[in-house]
Amino acid sequence: MNKKSIFSTLLIVTAILLVVNHLVGGIGIANLRFDLTEKKLYTLSDGTKHILTGLDKPVSIRFYATSDSRLMPQWVQSYATTVEDLLLEFEKAANGKLTLERIDPRPDSESEDKARADDIAGHVVNAEEDKVYFGLAVQSLDKKEVIPALSPNDESGLEYLLARAIAKVTKPKKSVIGVITPLPIASPAMSQQMMMMMQKQQQPPWAVFTQLRMDYEVREVPVTTDKIDADINILLVVHPADLPPQAEFAIDQFVLRGGKVVAFVDPQCAITQNYSSQGNPMTGQPPSSTNPSSNLKDLFKAWGIGYDPGQVVADMNLRTPWQRGPLPTFLTITHDFINQNEQVTAPLEVVQMFSPGSFSIEKKDGIKTTVLLESSENQMLIDGATAERARREPLNNFQPAGRRLILGLRLSGKFKTAFPDGPPKVVEPPKGPAHPGGFPGGFPGGLPGGTGGSQDDVGSPKPSEKIEAQATTAPVTVTSEPQPVAAPASATTTAPVVAPKPAEPSPAAVSPVNPAAGKKEEPKANYLKESVNDQGMVFLFSDADMLFDGFCFQQDQLGRLALVNHNVPLLLNIVEQLNGGADLINVRSRGSTKRGFTKLQEIKDAVEKEYRPKIEQLDHKLNETVQKISSLKVTTDKQGNQSIILGPKEKKDLDELMATQASISKELRNIKKEQNKGKDLLETWIIALNLVAVPLLVIAFGVALALRRRSLQAAK
Repeated sequence: MNKKSIFSTLLIVTAILLVVNHLVGGIGIANLRFDLTEKKLYTLSDGTKHILTGLDKPVSIRFYATSDSRLMPQWVQSYATTVEDLLLEFEKAANGKLTLERIDPRPDSESEDKARADDIAGHVVNAEEDKVYFGLAVQSLDKKEVIPALSPNDESGLEYLLARAIAKVTKPKKSVIGVITPLPIASPAMSQQMMMMMQKQQQPPWAVFTQLRMDYEVREVPVTTDKIDADINILLVVHPADLPPQAEFAIDQFVLRGGKVVAFVDPQCAITQNYSSQGNPMTGQPPSSTNPSSNLKDLFKAWGIGYDPGQVVADMNLRTPWQRGPLPTFLTITHDFINQNEQVTAPLEVVQMFSPGSFSIEKKDGIKTTVLLESSENQMLIDGATAERARREPLNNFQPAGRRLILGLRLSGKFKTAFPDGPPKVVEPPKGPAHPGGFPGGFPGGLPGGTGGSQDDVGSPKPSEKIEAQATTAPVTVTSEPQPVAAPASATTTAPVVAPKPAEPSPAAVSPVNPAAGKKEEPKANYLKESVNDQGMVFLFSDADMLFDGFCFQQDQLGRLALVNHNVPLLLNIVEQLNGGADLINVRSRGSTKRGFTKLQEIKDAVEKEYRPKIEQLDHKLNETVQKISSLKVTTDKQGNQSIILGPKEKKDLDELMATQASISKELRNIKKEQNKGKDLLETWIIALNLVAVPLLVIAFGVALALRRRSLQAAK
């Protein structure tokens, strides 16, 4: 074959490929796609397929995307093609239960009216105030979910957004989630009265609770409650600082009767300072604050969980870049330390915790423990004061423990009560001005958003009714002759009560008697001592800051919140699993096209670990030298000028100390240069390998193919 024929063949093949690419990609014929990514980022997950194949009612999706290139930027149009491709896969997988309608809203057209009717957000793009539209509406019968605006930043979560919208319009009823927290972080909105009381403390609810309200009914439960509403399915406990005993008892009984709990405790909760109050002398409002340390002492003991609320985990391998350098108490937990065998954690890539504590496990009959999150072996437990200093200065004298610590876990099985002697004595909240979220005095009428307490339970007696009931059922002594009996002090009537005759005792007035034994029967306990079944489940995490917006999100160019880790998906995965919506777990957090250089960071940490002992030793020696210099006698004149009075011996000592200081500083600089040199060399090698490896592989493949073809031709 001559060169002219080869050139002609290449042109024909190229033309054919261009035509096929246009037909398949541009027009959408057959919608063929090949997903060669590591985690199959562009293939429908099993959870999505299960949702679509299980549809029992028709679903329609109206996809609005302005296609006019004079109005819509090219990069948005490219993303619109990606969205449409995914929607076509949804339609194909639904087996006729889902219909897709593509609508191109143009200015001053009927299609624009449709977009407005579906609450799709329009964005003005020119001086004539023409708008472009890029969103979609999902509808099934009379239920409709709208994604008013799509963004390329949502690409990694696009499948989840679509699958969740379909699940919501086909699900009959919202589940109820209760929230116990001393912080005003879950309120849907603040009333004017509430804002006046909080003055400057007008922070909005955390984004995670806003997102939960999209799919569930979120009901706040007062921290002083002694009973959880029967219709609450899942209970979130966030930083239970100074939780009264009756509230722990309420959680205990909730678990025993089959409720599911997700708890976030914290040895040093940084965000509590955001909700402290300086008080107001003009109104008599005292200052208030929330304890930064939280615990569930009685429940942990019954569940076999060890937890020290005064100890913070510092980890040199998982530390996160901070204002003054990597912070060892701010942990970035990668997939190597996340349980990859559990449904709620397997899709996660990065979870971050700020000053977390740690758990230990004591075997308890009937309870199974599963570890979800861990530290590395290069960790050390430090106290709160040391953790606070670590934010401003290096953590000296670090001694790795050589074992992993548990940061998050799941308990399942059959639980026993933490209160075998019955309900604890109710602790009344302190008197004082009312504050939301468990500040001194509570909040009048309970926290906004729901009842949650026993006094508001459907069918439960009011406190006055309980007292009256106790009075009317109190045992009365029976005598052979009718005798007047004084009414109890709490009774509502002042008329004398006459005891019945022995032959006709009143069941309501006489204690029950066992005829066989001749003894009074013990009244039945009005609380559970163990689980009603073996399906109990509790999730525990040793950090509450991990749910705070500042640790979960950052703003994109449009001012919207974008995830920086998988903290929020972790909680949403758990809630969905406990609510029976496990299909969505596999859809969320399927991976991101952004890949971190985790291996490079591990290599850098190994280099730093090699030099750290020498650096710490020299730092200690340098500090001692500086202290000796500062201990020399200093005098101050009338003008405030300081001077050192030195004799010959002192001058000699000072010169030696200054020389020692200079020598140590020089040695430190040299060691740090060597350390940085080692890091830079490793980074250069990795970059070079990445740049050279792929071309070399292509060349090797081409050479091997050419040699094989040559050998085949020679054989002929």
